[in-house]
Amino acid sequence: MDQTVKKLSSSAASRRATRLAKGYSFEELAVATGLTVAEIAAAEEDDAVLPKHHVERIEHALR
Repeated sequence: MDQTVKKLSSSAASRRATRLAKGYSFEELAVATGLTVAEIAAAEEDDAVLPKHHVERIEHALR
């Protein structure tokens, strides 16, 4: 069963800030993670509920 993670707005804002600081567009990060642009955008929304593996893929790509 997929685990979901409810992220606080600070986590979403942090992901967005890190993505922008690294120079990734939504499209580039989608390619790097294997996720869709919509899934990347959702990960940057306040109070998003995301599958745990999405968060892990994004955080891994942004390291």
